[in-house]
Amino acid sequence: MHQIMVKYIFSLGRKALISLAELSAVLPENTNYISLDREYLVIELPTAIDKPQVLMNRLGGSTKIVKVITSTESNHELPKIISDLAATKFKGRADKVRYALSIDTVNGKVDRELKNCLILTKKKLKELNLSSRFINNNFQNPPTALLLGENILGKGAEFVAIEMDREFLIGETVAIQDINEYSERDFKRPERDARLGMLPPKLAQILINLSGAEPDKDTIYDPFCGVGTILMEATLMGLNAIGSDISDENIHKSRVNLQWSAKRSNTKATLRLFAQDSTELSKADLPEKIAAVVSETFLGPPISKTPFPDQIDQNFSQVQGLIFNFLKALRPLIPKDVTVVMTLLCYRTGARFLPMEELHHSFAKVGFEEEAVLPEALAKKFNLTVREKSLIYERPDQVVCREIVKLRAV
Repeated sequence: MHQIMVKYIFSLGRKALISLAELSAVLPENTNYISLDREYLVIELPTAIDKPQVLMNRLGGSTKIVKVITSTESNHELPKIISDLAATKFKGRADKVRYALSIDTVNGKVDRELKNCLILTKKKLKELNLSSRFINNNFQNPPTALLLGENILGKGAEFVAIEMDREFLIGETVAIQDINEYSERDFKRPERDARLGMLPPKLAQILINLSGAEPDKDTIYDPFCGVGTILMEATLMGLNAIGSDISDENIHKSRVNLQWSAKRSNTKATLRLFAQDSTELSKADLPEKIAAVVSETFLGPPISKTPFPDQIDQNFSQVQGLIFNFLKALRPLIPKDVTVVMTLLCYRTGARFLPMEELHHSFAKVGFEEEAVLPEALAKKFNLTVREKSLIYERPDQVVCREIVKLRAV
């Protein structure tokens, strides 16, 4: 008997390859990866995702999850299909119906399709004696802030049509990234420090997920914890967390932030903090069983413009020595196969990125093997050109970038 698969579309974030790598680390092994186009990933699963919003809240790199219901090769069929979906969804509702519609085409032109679909849907709902209102302003795709503000998933529905591989995949949004919650965790936490690099909570989530640590079970360790961003995101996921930093002040800031976070979330995860130079770690510092090490390492001195070559060499030498000695101290304290996911200093000069290449050649000397952040099988499946095992995370205006690396203790 042929098994009916459930199809989903994930809207990937600004750094699509990093988002794809994160999903490959979180989604079950029996996931069938179907297609990747623009910022969309289409997958199939043998069963429906149990709690899509819970999954969404864990993911730092994806912005929306859509459950695919049907498809068509003709955009002329979209109004009827979507209005039928809305009629089925809302039939028998006593209160006023709110809904939204998002359409994405290869050429980006959606005004006519959106208008036709919205008008026909409203007409069909009226025929069913349903009072309704669509929240699309000026017949445009609704932004995330509007969907959240209207609580459209809780009180109505968003229908989606995305053109991929010469057909429209049509479905219903089942989860949306909570941008307001990220903003709270980033800007409302009591302790922030721009000198420490301001690791975004979303990127912290991505790093944790790339490590393969299992929520509600595993313990992760951050040896450069700063103000505690990774620790905070880990405990929110249900991971037990250990953090250390060479600075007593940073340990205090981490503790304040984590107490603030715990009060907001009622997390049951355990936490331990201690001050220690990461290059002088000993067995007494880490008596627990560690599933993964996840950290934003030292990104060099703060700068506002690209350093001169001799300054780059000097900064690289300082940071490489620190990371090498940290890994050398860490390796005897963790079992074989423990994963280390780190961000490393990387500079951008023009269109080029300058990672610390010398450091990559030294991982094996201290008992670590570098693994591809984006699985090679997935890169091959989608014909993606990934020259290095690492991936770069950067913003358009940044000189100092982050190179994400994944190591395995051997």
